[in-house]
Amino acid sequence: MASKHGVSSLLSLLVVTCLVLLVVTCLVLLYSNHCSLGLFYTYSENSDAAFLAPPEQRLCKKCQQFDHRQPPPTPSILDASRLNNVRMAGMVDITYAKLPADRSVHPYRGARTEDGTFGYIADEKFLHHREPQQTAAFVMTQNEIDKACSERDGNYKMLTEKVKLANRTQDEGAAASSALSPKILCVLFVVEQDHDKLESIHNTWGSKCDGMIIGSNRTDRRIGAVDIPHEGPEVYNNIWQKVRSLWFYVYDNYYEDYDYFHSGGSDLYLLVDNLREYLVSREIRAASNGGRDPPADNDEHGEPSPTYQTPLYLGRRFALMGNRDDIFVGGSGGYTINKAALKQFILMLPYCEPHGETFSEDLMMARCLKQLGIFPYDTKDVNGGERYHPFRPADHLTVYNDTDIAKGDDWYLKYCIDCKW
Repeated sequence: MASKHGVSSLLSLLVVTCLVLLVVTCLVLLYSNHCSLGLFYTYSENSDAAFLAPPEQRLCKKCQQFDHRQPPPTPSILDASRLNNVRMAGMVDITYAKLPADRSVHPYRGARTEDGTFGYIADEKFLHHREPQQTAAFVMTQNEIDKACSERDGNYKMLTEKVKLANRTQDEGAAASSALSPKILCVLFVVEQDHDKLESIHNTWGSKCDGMIIGSNRTDRRIGAVDIPHEGPEVYNNIWQKVRSLWFYVYDNYYEDYDYFHSGGSDLYLLVDNLREYLVSREIRAASNGGRDPPADNDEHGEPSPTYQTPLYLGRRFALMGNRDDIFVGGSGGYTINKAALKQFILMLPYCEPHGETFSEDLMMARCLKQLGIFPYDTKDVNGGERYHPFRPADHLTVYNDTDIAKGDDWYLKYCIDCKW
């Protein structure tokens, strides 16, 4: 009996051991193919969700079921092209990360005060607590104002017949005054010689931004100009380096306080209310949420993750020399990025043309983001009309009547992507 009891115990032990080994083997197989969570995750062509670690390491499909950030497959309000755009960009952890950068080298040095001391952090809300100023470049008599306002030229026709100003009392406009309204930091780059142009911005659209940073080569607190040094000379052909330093300064000091960042030059005029309406629209909320239709405010299921977001790169798309594989957002009308796109760009600073010298900062921005799967998003409206414009309003009203355009010799037609006006 003792012998049989010993044999029975031994068999029981062997069975338990086999079961344990089987479970361990299954777990090893489940987590094979380098199943480790990385910096961000994304979708793939062949599955509803496939994660990416730092871009070169694709994670196994089975990992997705253990990550609660991954949404269940649901229909998207985005069309196929836009949905593909956001799926390629993936979902990014937008938690602020302090970079271990050498602050003694560009583009990480920061800003300087009037006397050249580094460490200056500008008040980006300066326009909200200052009275409108007049300079020689912006002084108009009442007669001049009345005359200008009475003109019915092409600019007036464009802005009244083609452009619809945001109305916060209708449709999704009401959401702009709610908790959904995104905070927008307007980011301009100028040189000291153009400081006199800033008052026209300050007295018109500038104060509608939630904050404004003006990167320059001289600090002037009266007009909000901030001296942000960069690699190389302060010349037109080196705007790329200027923008690199400016974006790092923005990320380093204002990233956590804003949802979107709109960049442009001193010749920019921005309809901030229209931009805000667009950013709070159902489409853009879905795009920033991986393509998922944003839920109702009182629905806790499927809410956008507070720490994960799809990078968005918004603006007027152009194809360089007509090459659809080299699409960028033209800088003339400015471009808008969200927190996820800004963070990804900052992480790319050491690796993407760190010493490049060119005026084509808009093209360089696109090529850097492209390396992370972030492509310019199609910002046309439902009628195919553009939301971002590179020229004066009147030029867009009559652009196809121009002889050179009609002959197809102008760069605009070569670069334009399905343009209507």
